[in-house]
Amino acid sequence: MVNNQQANDLQLLTVKQAAAVLGCSQTNVYALIGSGTLPVVPIGRSKGYRIDPRDLDGFVQSRKVRFQAPQTAKKATKLKHIRL
Repeated sequence: MVNNQQANDLQLLTVKQAAAVLGCSQTNVYALIGSGTLPVVPIGRSKGYRIDPRDLDGFVQSRKVRFQAPQTAKKATKLKHIRL
C-alpha cells in the first residue's frame, strides 16, 4: 500500500507524456496498453489512462537488448585443382 508521502510524490504520466518519454506516438502507447504490455491506471470514465513512471521505466528495462557486431564472413577458399 502507498503511504501519504509516497502518494504525494507520485506523478502519474498522461499517454502524451509517456509517448514523449518513449519517443513514439500516442497511438503506439495505446497499442502497448491494449496489449497489456504497459500497465496503466484508468482515470474516471472519460479521462483516459495514467501511467506510473516506475511502470514505464520497468517497461523500458524489460525491452533492452544487446546487439552483437555482425561477424565477418569467411572468404571462400578457391580450389585451384578443380577446373569447371
